[in-house]
Amino acid sequence: MARKTKRDWFVTAVQILRQAGPQGLTIEALCQSLQMTKGSFYHHFGSYEGFKTQFLAFYEQEGTLDIISQLADLPTPKEKLQQLLKIVVEFSTKLPDNPDVAMRIWALQDTAVAQTQSRVDGRRRQYVQSLCEEITGDSTQAATIANLIYAVLVGSEQMQPPIVGAALQHLFDECLRLYNLT
Repeated sequence: MARKTKRDWFVTAVQILRQAGPQGLTIEALCQSLQMTKGSFYHHFGSYEGFKTQFLAFYEQEGTLDIISQLADLPTPKEKLQQLLKIVVEFSTKLPDNPDVAMRIWALQDTAVAQTQSRVDGRRRQYVQSLCEEITGDSTQAATIANLIYAVLVGSEQMQPPIVGAALQHLFDECLRLYNLT
């Protein structure tokens, strides 16, 4: 058996969540998908709760904090906002790998997941709001813009079929145009 990293386990967990839902995310399913033993799982995580805690931290880190840190060196808040939306649009075209829809479903059933999702949503909106406030100088308007942009993102992921790529970019562009942020 090839050695698997924790990230391999987490990426597989996202796939299982998207295909089978939270009830399908079991130790057995993870081990079968990765062709690993339960002993390997317990070696990495100690327990299912240990796995879940680390998986939620991975989701928050990779899906939010790492993206924000990628933008840190851009010189203006407008460039940061535009690049952030570009990253989101690019990621939208890789929907089978996007954990957000599956995580939201899981959050409806699990308090720890709901707390993580709430923290992720809050951090993402707060970051967009801070950029918009730097651009507009108006904290109330910045909060409105951030909520609108985030609502467009979450709503686009929930649509059937999801709104992705150029169509999502168009929606973001319209949001920015409404507030003269283009």
